[in-house]
Amino acid sequence: MMRHKMVEKIRQLHVLSSAMKSVADGKNPMDIPRHTKDPHYLLRGNPDFLEHDASGFRNTAIPHRADVVAVGDSQVYGACVRSDQAWPFQLQTMLEKTVYNAGMEGWGVVQYAMAAEDMVSMNPSLLVVSVYTGNDIYESFLAARQSSHPLARSFWKPDYDGLLLPELAGKHASDMAVRKGLETTPDQPEGEVLERLSARGVADCTRCEVEGARFYLTENFRHVVQDHDHPAIQAGFVIAEKALTHIQSLSLSYGFELQVVLIPTREYLVHSRIDDVRMENTDALIRLGEAEQKTLGRLKNYCAEKSITCLDLSEHLTHYIGSRIYPQDSRDGHPNAKGCRIIADYLNAKLRPALMRAEESGVYPLY
Repeated sequence: MMRHKMVEKIRQLHVLSSAMKSVADGKNPMDIPRHTKDPHYLLRGNPDFLEHDASGFRNTAIPHRADVVAVGDSQVYGACVRSDQAWPFQLQTMLEKTVYNAGMEGWGVVQYAMAAEDMVSMNPSLLVVSVYTGNDIYESFLAARQSSHPLARSFWKPDYDGLLLPELAGKHASDMAVRKGLETTPDQPEGEVLERLSARGVADCTRCEVEGARFYLTENFRHVVQDHDHPAIQAGFVIAEKALTHIQSLSLSYGFELQVVLIPTREYLVHSRIDDVRMENTDALIRLGEAEQKTLGRLKNYCAEKSITCLDLSEHLTHYIGSRIYPQDSRDGHPNAKGCRIIADYLNAKLRPALMRAEESGVYPLY
């Protein structure tokens, strides 16, 4: 263990030295890319990024053993908050246990299964798999299609080869409109740019107010990647379910508790409070809400059939959607520091009994 810590300290000094050299050269160390391309994971965290450990995850170091490992996408990584504000870090403080953040932007359930295989070496008592309904099914299809990892390939069927991807032209158009608006008026706050685009009727820049919260929704994009009638999304569900089954088999083989946590989109939470919402046109939001309700239902039903414990955060977070738990005057659908704290509070209460059970039954180290 001492050698493990010494190696990590040396690596951290190397990363810090590189960052200081960048500053001396007039460069911003935060300009170091957070991600690197990978043939297996498609996208991995860059170990040279200041906030990342040697595996490219958002931790100060790689522990010899983690009590809890949280696997997920940008919702776990903490895309719009500091590393110490991401919910795995806040959960660690509440539980007073080691919680390892194994979240990475752009991942889906296929990558979670691959990461779970890597994480068993940490001998966790509890593995938390966070499934984001916003795009994880779509990302699972992409990963199974593009990854060269044997596990990912095992989820793929020849019948899927001819399937077209969902059409994302609308997303690209709205992203371009926002980018052009920010470049044209760089001195104006993002909220003012989005306000103009919303007034022009630009899709996925939909102004929305709920109680004291105001943000801009991307409900059309969220529906495209959850369209249950699209063949690629249908295949994505099957792939995601196979990946969850594989993770469950790992939990049975290595003796750790498994908990699946469903994180809904901000748009779905707004839909759940639709009677309190102020926005021009709710048709697309209603369409998205119906699709996401089916997504949540299918995932919960599958977990129930396989006896996988599943926690759905949607009802709990719905109560807070008007309390500024997401960035204001923004299209960013990642929880802010307050939102991450609310998620950590909820999981602290729900996961503590499972962690106690796992510790009582014992976790058997690998030899």
